[in-house]
Amino acid sequence: MTIPSMTMNATPTRRQLLGSALGLAGVGAALRLTGAAGAETVSTRIERPAQALAPAERLFPPGFLLFPVQLPGEFVLLDNFGESRTFGSGPHQGIDISRRDYAPGHPLVACVDGVVDGLRFNEANQGNAVILIDAAGDRYRYHHLETFAAGLAVGSRVVRGQVLGTMGSTGNPQVPHLHFEVRRGPDRTPVDPVPFLHLPIAGVTVI
Repeated sequence: MTIPSMTMNATPTRRQLLGSALGLAGVGAALRLTGAAGAETVSTRIERPAQALAPAERLFPPGFLLFPVQLPGEFVLLDNFGESRTFGSGPHQGIDISRRDYAPGHPLVACVDGVVDGLRFNEANQGNAVILIDAAGDRYRYHHLETFAAGLAVGSRVVRGQVLGTMGSTGNPQVPHLHFEVRRGPDRTPVDPVPFLHLPIAGVTVI
């Protein structure tokens, strides 16, 4: 997945080097976790060794998606990719995100820089939907929108954080929410979006 921006985080705790050899060698630490779909889910490294009483800086490389619902707020994310459904065919191909109070109309935002590859208008189970495609050819699907952003059209270029529309209940939902999918490559294989989100996020409860 090609995501151009990087996020620099500093750990809140201060670390003191216990061994001078470690400090002189400038040894970093790396952690890599791989999800079931083979996607890199977390990759962090200490950009430079911590000095005494100095915070260690961690660099998160490209790979994380912007949360597709505008923050801040209080939201519930259902970690339900792959679960069986009571309607439709096959397993659930995305995740569901709602406001904690289930109010409609909350802004939805582009998770990547990309182009609008498709707009659906009250189509079957999807309701109103937006499909984005990024430079790598991966697609991101937003279903059940209440409204579309003014001027949004197929071929529109969007940037991370740009409002695409608002959360709604068009299609088959019982409550307003966003059904969000990540589909990778030319075969548009659905993969679990959760490993690509920079969780935990303040105000977002994952269940």
